[in-house]
Amino acid sequence: MFLLIGILATSQAQTQPLTWHPFEEALSLADEADQPVLVDIWAPWCGWCHKMKQEVYPALSQTLSSDFILTRLNRDDHSSTVQYRNNIYTPLSLAQELRAGYVPTVVLLAPNGDYLLHISGFTDAETLSPVLSYIAKGAYLEESFTDFQNQTRDNG
Repeated sequence: MFLLIGILATSQAQTQPLTWHPFEEALSLADEADQPVLVDIWAPWCGWCHKMKQEVYPALSQTLSSDFILTRLNRDDHSSTVQYRNNIYTPLSLAQELRAGYVPTVVLLAPNGDYLLHISGFTDAETLSPVLSYIAKGAYLEESFTDFQNQTRDNG
């Protein structure tokens, strides 16, 4: 029983609470904190989107909570609008602007809001983790993702 309690305490200690900000607020916070933005583009009916929110993001919570500003866009929300790059978008039109053709899609933006990359479809934590590291460390400014991965393998 004590072992089970220890395992639960350890797994809970590794999970940081994730704070999701409204899109425009996330861009402002990212600029102030000089941190990249992770945009989770989802839809209420999307089972894979819920799996990302419930399993993948919590598994990466330490990196996400310390190195990224988080925001979510419900691409099925047709009644609200957000501002991005001096244009007004519905969540669907912004998702399209950010190259998210379907859900789930993870979009990564630079601290100044510039589009960096997107990953469409369900992505497990093991696959997403090195991409987050590449962006969080600012390696995208100096080298390709392939070079970054090779260097990480060589040093690790």
